Amino acid sequence: MSGYPNFRSESEFLRNRYGIRTSRFGSWIGPAITIALIGGGWLLWSANHYATPEVRSTLVSFQAVDETHISVRYSLIFKDSTRAHECVLVAHDYQTNVVGQLTDQIAAGSVSPTRTVVIPTRLKAVSVSIDHCAVGFSR
Repeated sequence: MSGYPNFRSESEFLRNRYGIRTSRFGSWIGPAITIALIGGGWLLWSANHYATPEVRSTLVSFQAVDETHISVRYSLIFKDSTRAHECVLVAHDYQTNVVGQLTDQIAAGSVSPTRTVVIPTRLKAVSVSIDHCAVGFSR
């Protein structure tokens, strides 16, 4: 029996034979902490980034002027008012088809303006939505 390792007890022999560790923490602790730190950092960054957008827009009201025009009033809040901005406004008919679209360009230096714009339409529009607002002109 000199070729066999010397174990103090039968339970130690069985733990060694079947790969059962006696340590309280397994080898998963290091990767789990690394993933938690990276994932937590990304979660905090994304929450801050998307909770405070560059341009925040709010539709205040809209009113049909006539059969081919609709007036829309909306307000904006800028993170950086020294840059130019643009908003795409879309007019819809009863069946939510797009009947008109306008890109409203806001010059640099405007601080949280409330704007009123008339959108030309090809049919009578019944609603308006703000498609998106962005920093800078797309030209």
